[in-house]
This record gives sequence, structure tokens and C-alpha cells, in this order.
Amino acid sequence: MKVRITTLSENTAGLGEFLGEWGLSILVETGDISLLFDTGKSISAVHNADALGVDLSKIDKIVLSHGHYDHTGGLRQVLQRMRRG
Repeated sequence: MKVRITTLSENTAGLGEFLGEWGLSILVETGDISLLFDTGKSISAVHNADALGVDLSKIDKIVLSHGHYDHTGGLRQVLQRMRRG
């Protein structure tokens, strides 16, 4: 099985067009599922997904590791991008 892992948000990415902020967001894609692990602190996951050409409307599931703001703060922005249905 092929797995693709893309870091969308973390605290050292603040170079060029990417936003870095305290927190974490990682996209895990397989042939069957697209899963977002955490959503970062604020807008960085969505912003960096746009910069990378990642289509967040294709996310099937979101997993939140725990309730701290730096792992859940971008949830609203990500949900706005996810497909409705």
C-alpha cells in the first residue's frame, strides 16, 4: 500500500510562502482514505495546503490527538474546506 504523508503545519516552516506556527497538522493519504491528523493552531494548515496545492475537500476523516489549541485551533477553517454531503 502506498502512503503519502504531508506536514501542513508545524513550528519551523516559516519560510517563503509557508506559515509556521506552534502546533501540528499532518495529512496522511493512502489509496483508500485521506486523514488529517490535527489541524494546527490557526490558519497555517489551510494556508500551507493552498500553497502546496493540497485539496482539503478530499479529506475523509480528521483525528485530533488531544484538545490543546495548537492541535485543534485550525479545525473550523479545515471543516469549511471539506466536502459537504
